[in-house]
Amino acid sequence: MIDRRTDRTLSGQTGFGLIEIVVAMFLLALLAVAFLPFLVRGITQSSVNSTLAAATALVNREMENARAQTTCSALTATTYSVPDARGVTLQVTRTVGAACPASLSSYPLTVPVGVTVARTDTGGVVSSATTLIFVTTF
Repeated sequence: MIDRRTDRTLSGQTGFGLIEIVVAMFLLALLAVAFLPFLVRGITQSSVNSTLAAATALVNREMENARAQTTCSALTATTYSVPDARGVTLQVTRTVGAACPASLSSYPLTVPVGVTVARTDTGGVVSSATTLIFVTTF
């Protein structure tokens, strides 16, 4: 004999219907739209951080180049442009704050040096630093 109670419970549980699937997809779409601004902001911040890291590395490299000079005449002001990994062109400017004295009795002394890295497309300064460089002779 066939148990009719078992047939009715099995036939009533056929799985998800189309309405349930549409409602679930709608809820997932709402969640995705809610998180979209966070994703866009994260990508934008990541690109800004990439440019900042490249600019900071350029400032550090120029400072090390300036510290490697031991004579006052070797410290010169320079300006050049470099593209970073994303293709943003950065302008590196090294300035020397004081003229070298001609008198040898003035040495040793410290010379102020500043390095600035700016974006060429916006003109905004991304990174900068100043220091005093110890020089022993002209």
